[in-house]
Amino acid sequence: MGKPFRVGYVRCSTDEQDVEIQTDQLLALEVPRDRIFIDKGFSGTTRKNRAGLDNALAAVTSAAAAVTDRQVVLTTTKFDRFARNMAEAGEILTGLREREVLFGLGSQIYDWADPFGKLFLQTLAMVAEFEANLNHLRTREGMAWVHANGRLKGKQPKPPLTARNTIHRRYHDPDDDASLADLTDEYRVGRSTIHRIISGTAPKT
Repeated sequence: MGKPFRVGYVRCSTDEQDVEIQTDQLLALEVPRDRIFIDKGFSGTTRKNRAGLDNALAAVTSAAAAVTDRQVVLTTTKFDRFARNMAEAGEILTGLREREVLFGLGSQIYDWADPFGKLFLQTLAMVAEFEANLNHLRTREGMAWVHANGRLKGKQPKPPLTARNTIHRRYHDPDDDASLADLTDEYRVGRSTIHRIISGTAPKT
């Protein structure tokens, strides 16, 4: 059997550099550029409006019907770029297996029908969902602070140290999808305030 017929999938928030990194990694795996599909500006917790993922799934479905001498593999560089929800990940991976399409995570290929491969991917999905829920919890904590301070008059209060550290870490974390606009909306502070927090080193005081 020849080299796998790979279709690539990339997801990010709005970071062009992140798109380039993921795309370069897929190209290094010999995924042709015209078979790399991209979603930008989506959190990955839901499939809604993810046209790039829909197109990637359509591409592997077509390939599975036409390619007979090679494995067809939907490939991504990190699992949480593919899904951050256990139920949806299971649904998509089950659909891939029904079409005899395998799932590639970097250079490794997994078969959802294989008990060990399924267990490994389920574990990744569980971790990805946990991390997504943890980010939501931090957002709710930030919003609670906003509501508690929203009635203050005069100069807009500066977020507390814990919130500033969370903002700085989330913006610079490649596994988090928080953009400057996202953080501005979540914490209800000005863009200049968020920009000062994310610029330079993490705040200490």
